[in-house]
Amino acid sequence: MRFAFAHKLVAYLFAGLGLVALMLGTTFTPVDSVLVIAAFVVSWFAERPLLDRPGYSRFWNIAAVVFLVVQVVRALAGEATLTVGVQYAAFLQISRLAHRKSAADYQQIAILAFLHLIAGTVLSSGLDYAVVFFGFVVVMPWMLTLTHLRKELETQHGTGTAMLRAQLESRSLATPAFFGGTTLLAVPLFILTAAMFFAFPRVGFGFLSGLGARTQSVAGFGDDVELGGFGTIRDDPTVVMRVKMKGLPSPPPPSIGIRLRGTSFDRYDEGRWSRTQAAGSDVQRLADQYILFRPPKPDDSEYEIILDPMEEAVLFIPDGAVALQVPPAIRSGRNRYRTITLAPGFDVRYRGGLDTALTYKVFVEPERRGLQERIPKTLRERYLEVPDGYERIAALAQQVAGGASDPRTQAMRVERYLRAGDFRYTLEQPNTDGKDPLHVFLFEAKGGHCEYFSTAMAIMVRTLGLPARNVTGFLGADYNPYGSYYAVRNGNAHSWVEVYIDGQWIPFDPTPASREVFASPSGLIVKLRQMLDAMRVRWAEYVVEYNIRDQAQALRGMLDWYRSLRRDWRLGRAPDGGATTGEETNLGPIPFRPDWRWFVGVMSLFGLGVLFVRWRQKRRRQSRAGRLLDPDRDRAVRLYLSLESSLRSAGHARPPDVTPSEHADALGESGFPAAEEVREVTDAYLAARFGEGGLGPQDYVRLRQVSRSIRSKARRPTA
Repeated sequence: MRFAFAHKLVAYLFAGLGLVALMLGTTFTPVDSVLVIAAFVVSWFAERPLLDRPGYSRFWNIAAVVFLVVQVVRALAGEATLTVGVQYAAFLQISRLAHRKSAADYQQIAILAFLHLIAGTVLSSGLDYAVVFFGFVVVMPWMLTLTHLRKELETQHGTGTAMLRAQLESRSLATPAFFGGTTLLAVPLFILTAAMFFAFPRVGFGFLSGLGARTQSVAGFGDDVELGGFGTIRDDPTVVMRVKMKGLPSPPPPSIGIRLRGTSFDRYDEGRWSRTQAAGSDVQRLADQYILFRPPKPDDSEYEIILDPMEEAVLFIPDGAVALQVPPAIRSGRNRYRTITLAPGFDVRYRGGLDTALTYKVFVEPERRGLQERIPKTLRERYLEVPDGYERIAALAQQVAGGASDPRTQAMRVERYLRAGDFRYTLEQPNTDGKDPLHVFLFEAKGGHCEYFSTAMAIMVRTLGLPARNVTGFLGADYNPYGSYYAVRNGNAHSWVEVYIDGQWIPFDPTPASREVFASPSGLIVKLRQMLDAMRVRWAEYVVEYNIRDQAQALRGMLDWYRSLRRDWRLGRAPDGGATTGEETNLGPIPFRPDWRWFVGVMSLFGLGVLFVRWRQKRRRQSRAGRLLDPDRDRAVRLYLSLESSLRSAGHARPPDVTPSEHADALGESGFPAAEEVREVTDAYLAARFGEGGLGPQDYVRLRQVSRSIRSKARRPTA
């Protein structure tokens, strides 16, 4: 591969990874991304003689200034500063790619790409960024090495010369062996990066937190919800949370009917549920435990929930929950405990945004049924409110109740009527044009999805005098064997009813297919999706959410392991638990002690190794210069290398574009103190290297001493 083409290709790979890192954030719209990609592709075709035209360079300089002014005006007009800044950073990279002529331009491309990667760490924390990062680790050695080689070629041959063009067209530099060898540099680079990541204290994102945090929009957990909202997302496979449970059978069930409560709504009008805005109270906190009803007990079930950031700060609670455990966030290296609020309607929410997924635990009392919650005066009428014109629905409720006076019996009969009657579950929206949607559902279509069934039951039991509310959350989860957790999809969003009976809110689910629609999906695409989701969870757990608390725990674990190892050796036990021999018992503690002497010893060995490698490299350069030459020419080459070393020490190194003879003449004209010695050694070198003269061992030794004496003679003050 030609050197120029290889350098260009690697530069575009490197710059492309940087631009992708920028576009992974939330600041790029689809239009912005298309424009950046199109400009990126078009810039590939910018070549000489176009690059050498003065007007072309002037165009890009003016464009950079104009675009900067436009972005500043947009920022002053109210556009997000992060958005305009990232867009300008992408423009700068495109301008550099379209104006690459020398090694300096390629250096600027590399610097901009690296800055884009750093910006990407704030804008995106997902698994897609991990792919970009690993691409950087591989491509970076190629980019740095090729750019350095090009800079050396331009220094040696000059820019725009025929010799430089010949070197750029050469196929002897960018060989497969070169790319393979430089790729190996990615291994120590990755190890060093990983070591720095796990060793340096993590103090939190600070003021950058939340700049690139992505939130998912999930219907049904805001201030209102419209009938038909969940039906549109039933087939959405996006995972919104994961649930880990202890004590699962082997093999675990492919799907479970877990119910995760989100929020509730108390007022219904014209096909829309809304909830009364009421001030909530802070949940009592004991360390990182938040008490909903009572502190956890040993026999409580434990659920670990990994919740992706959503637009609504809702904490999802399984049935029977009594307490939560929410780990504190890390800010400036300190624990910052979250504030958890509980509003009327048993609406559990957290304050503050999420940088990444929130992992919390829920303690559940297995035998607990219903919610014990006092109804505030402001909501008593709302829970019994029925819209005007619903007399026909009230008559239907009385007919279904059949004269029963027990509230639980009334609610169960309404639930059974909707579940087991002539109604069917369907994702098709009933045609409600110009009609009340609930009347259409109950008396005409008799088909719909969960919101229609839950709304119908809530209104029907209200006409019977029972307080009721519509509840939204998630029902069902599918097991992910690659991550050992149950994944809750966007399509698992569900709606049901809570009826206030005997001082408790009792859940009822009137949707006929609420158990069947959550069957575990299968197929190759599903398995690939599960693998990717498991990788995302591990990336978030071990990289994105890695903080100083995890570092301290890991260090404590390593220290405990070391202490246990030393203790086993003292007691005469092998590290694997078996007994040691008598000789091993007398050894006492294991010989390794991580004190300063070990550090000094290791660093000394490392320094000696570096000196040895450098000595070998110097010897190899000297032998390479005279390889395949006869002994006289070999000695001549080594002699002149010694002379050049002495001249560099004296501050008079020979420039690359000056011949040895011209350099000796220039030193003589400048009054260099050792000019005669330089001339003598140079003439001997030229005669033996390119002429008919020889250079015997005795002459070589004498002239070598002459070349070495140049250093001391050059330092003597002149009279």
